[in-house]
Amino acid sequence: MVMPYLRPFDDPEFGAIGEVTEFVRQTLEGLTFLHSQRVAHRDCDAANIMMDGSLLYPQGHHPQRMESSPNGIFLLSPLSRIDHPVRYYFIDFGISTLFEDGESPYVVGREGRDKELPELSDDVPYNAYKVDIFILGNLFKVDFLQKYYGLEFLDPLVKAMTARDPAHRPDAEVALSIYHDIRRRLNPPLLRWRLRPRDESAPERIIYDSVAVAREGIYRLRHIVG
Repeated sequence: MVMPYLRPFDDPEFGAIGEVTEFVRQTLEGLTFLHSQRVAHRDCDAANIMMDGSLLYPQGHHPQRMESSPNGIFLLSPLSRIDHPVRYYFIDFGISTLFEDGESPYVVGREGRDKELPELSDDVPYNAYKVDIFILGNLFKVDFLQKYYGLEFLDPLVKAMTARDPAHRPDAEVALSIYHDIRRRLNPPLLRWRLRPRDESAPERIIYDSVAVAREGIYRLRHIVG
């Protein structure tokens, strides 16, 4: 198998609301596909989701100092994901399970990075598919909802996916359907608006909001003229 050169899914950081919704869509679609093939990842947390960021660095970047030019001398300014969409990948299937057709998805074991999973046990079997749902929902919560303002519309999806009782969590296909229902209700201009970190100061907010407004104005002007 040949794969593109991958980098962490959040490097560079997300910059717009629509970049987050696209990440949610791709990862839910990926999980739905895995489960349709009777594969439970069982460790699909942040460390095991990567991206092909080549579109963000059209001239390439240094393989180790990934924020630098290929020769390692100059710092690079990546292009935005909202204008140059990237593709995300699940990696590390080391503890994944491939079930036979009709086989029960219940497994045992405490392996995995997400220590907030309530049902992990070496003795009591649990549904491996519902584990994936919790892990991905918890990623959405920790890496996005708790980090940025303006993503509250994802609350219903995240709360459903991280229900303490696995029986109350949706399967991947239903979670994807919930996402699509949420996405359809969002106004397109909202998707291009910048993400505002919760730890951002008031002066920083004023400066970055001003820059975002100017950038969006230039974007719209180009589309009108061009």
